[in-house]
Amino acid sequence: MPKTTRQMIAALLLLGTATGFAVPAAAAKKEEAPKASGLKLSKPVQAALAEAQKAQAAGDLPGALAKVRAAEAVPGVTPDDVYMTNAVKLNVAIATRTAAGTATPNPADPLLEEALNGMIATGKVSTEDKPKFIRNLSSLALQRGDYNTATKHMEELVALTPNDADAVANLAQLYQKQKQSGKAVETLNRAIAARKASGQPVDESWYRSALGIAYDSKLAAQIQPSAIALVTAYPNPVNWRDALVILRDSSKLDDQGNLDVMRLMAAAGALNGERDFAEYAETASMKGLPGEAKAALAAGKAKGALNATKPFVVELSKTVDGKVAADRAALPGLDRESRAAANGKAALGTADAYFGYGDYAKAADLYKVALTKGSVDADTANLRLGAALARSGDKAGATAALGNVHAGTRATLAQYWLIWLGQQKA
Repeated sequence: MPKTTRQMIAALLLLGTATGFAVPAAAAKKEEAPKASGLKLSKPVQAALAEAQKAQAAGDLPGALAKVRAAEAVPGVTPDDVYMTNAVKLNVAIATRTAAGTATPNPADPLLEEALNGMIATGKVSTEDKPKFIRNLSSLALQRGDYNTATKHMEELVALTPNDADAVANLAQLYQKQKQSGKAVETLNRAIAARKASGQPVDESWYRSALGIAYDSKLAAQIQPSAIALVTAYPNPVNWRDALVILRDSSKLDDQGNLDVMRLMAAAGALNGERDFAEYAETASMKGLPGEAKAALAAGKAKGALNATKPFVVELSKTVDGKVAADRAALPGLDRESRAAANGKAALGTADAYFGYGDYAKAADLYKVALTKGSVDADTANLRLGAALARSGDKAGATAALGNVHAGTRATLAQYWLIWLGQQKA
């Protein structure tokens, strides 16, 4: 019954459009129909299906369905009979769906599912076409709010087509709708990997979704890997800010740790708005770094984030401006004292001051002195050494220093500096 087969393909194409899932391009060609060649139908079934086709052609859809049911009632049917009966049933369902127009829920949807499931159950749906059938079944289940069934079908689809990144991403969305957040993030990561493996660009929204789900669901083990993946793939200022603010807020950092985060935010162009620039300037000022505070205020004003006439901006500017000249003049003496000191504490503080003035070479030199003399936190000193070398353009030196940061939030921050460093032009 080749005519029936051709009608079935047209039906499947319509179904793919109506349910919102893309039908594979191969299905657009009628000659690439689900393989029904060689089917042998019993005479009673063949006769009933021929009557069903005539009724449908005449616009008598209830009559067509009645004839399909008559074919189903024939005793001793074969898999070929069942396959083609469901193919005709699918045609009737599509026509019924079209006739119902925008009715919600569409009365034809249960019949569509019945037909698709019936065809699959025969084992005669080709390997090429089975994913299309399952995708439509998942979509139909989703339309009626049956997330469990929709997920089951999408899992089947992913098992059949593990390299179909869109299918994997759809499965992740279904997991998230059912509040299976951990599985949603893991599955989105699989979708990202599949898209990369295909050589195609990965949507930024996939990375942001993975991070958003992990963060909102408090999945501690998945937050930072998702944030790191985001800024690695899409290193724009918005993503850098989101990643670093999440790191800062989830780590309960002290002022020193906060200063380390904001230094990278400044490098990445991720400071945005009054709060960011004001917090950076206030933190630097409190830590005795008027030069860095002044630079933060100037950057905020230049970007339009800070209003120079606001009282707190005026007051803070007045405070730091009054300290800069003396602070900078004292640096040469502090430098000498740091090198002569018994431990590295003074060298670390003086290096921070140099960093704040943008003198990264001198800052790096004194961070090395601090590490050599000891009595300082090695992770802090190595992180700041790596940052100073990165800002000065010494990629090799920065990479080595950042690789020596081993613990806690500063180790994560070192990873971010390495990502930023790798994104800088030679």
